[in-house]
Amino acid sequence: MFVEFMFAWWWLILIEGLVVAGIIGFIALNAHRLVGDTPRSLLALRSSMAITGVVTFFSYIALIIGVSKLLEREVGIGGVAESIVIFATIISAVLIGFQWLLSPFLINVFYRTRPPETREELQLQVELERLAKVSGIKVPKLRISELSMPNAFAYGSPIAGNYVAVTKGLLRIMPRDEVIAVLGHEVGHLKHRDVAWILALSLIPLAIYFIGRMLIWSGLFSGGSRGRGNNGLILIAVGAALLAASILFRFLVAHFNRLREYYADAHSAMTTGNPRALQRALTRIYLSYKSNQALVEEAKSNEMAAMLFIVAPLVEMSGGFFYDIDRYVDQLKMEEPSPLEEIFATHPPIPKRLRFLDSIALRLQ
Repeated sequence: MFVEFMFAWWWLILIEGLVVAGIIGFIALNAHRLVGDTPRSLLALRSSMAITGVVTFFSYIALIIGVSKLLEREVGIGGVAESIVIFATIISAVLIGFQWLLSPFLINVFYRTRPPETREELQLQVELERLAKVSGIKVPKLRISELSMPNAFAYGSPIAGNYVAVTKGLLRIMPRDEVIAVLGHEVGHLKHRDVAWILALSLIPLAIYFIGRMLIWSGLFSGGSRGRGNNGLILIAVGAALLAASILFRFLVAHFNRLREYYADAHSAMTTGNPRALQRALTRIYLSYKSNQALVEEAKSNEMAAMLFIVAPLVEMSGGFFYDIDRYVDQLKMEEPSPLEEIFATHPPIPKRLRFLDSIALRLQ
């Protein structure tokens, strides 16, 4: 039994490796056709989000029905296939549910967040309350992260409530109006329930992955219920195809997430009435992460560096801020980001976000 198990395990690794390599290669070769252009308007953005969500959901339903019918016809396990689908979906929902409920507590520990303490931080709490009221949502809790990288994030769950966190690195490099614009972006995520939407959509590729794994294991160990010699191969082939589909669905989820980032940018621009401030903030963060002085600055700092992130550098500074940030904003707008980098990212490239904010600014005039 042990030898049989190890044989199946290595075959599974080989199958998954080949599937992943093939899909990533296909995506890389066609990235320029798949990333899409910058949304031209808020209506176009909403339409893209709706289309992506509908296509993802109904593609999943069609895929599952097709797989069940195929297995029922070729292998005779239609009922078993439906049970596998239900079981995999339940397991995926439980995993994602626990992630949603518990993640705020883990984030608060990992990012070393605390309530606002200084006068400036308490003033930000007032601004956050104002933005929340304008947005029509319950006021989230403001947290200050002790990390030195410039960042901000919104998170929450039904049992922990909603939070908006900003790092000390972000507060150090930004003037007040830009920090408020960043808060508006994060409030937009909470207003649009982006955490719930993304987690719900992420259930689809996770469930497909588990279904594929189960079918491959079934093919390696059993070979089907009718005793046909090729039943095992059919199960393995269908399982491998589902592994490939799960990767493709992950790219759809990433695309949906990028659209939600545009949506949060638009929310900030419309609630603050100052899209230029968010453009400056995004550019300032971009320039911080692009600097080669990051490790030097962090080595001089007494703060603990996050293991998995590049620490924010401060380049070309005067009085704590970048010189002539508007010039950098206009320069970045002209850049064309790499489609290959974009398609593997969860956030849109900064140049495209800056150009989208220009379209929102025209709407506000």
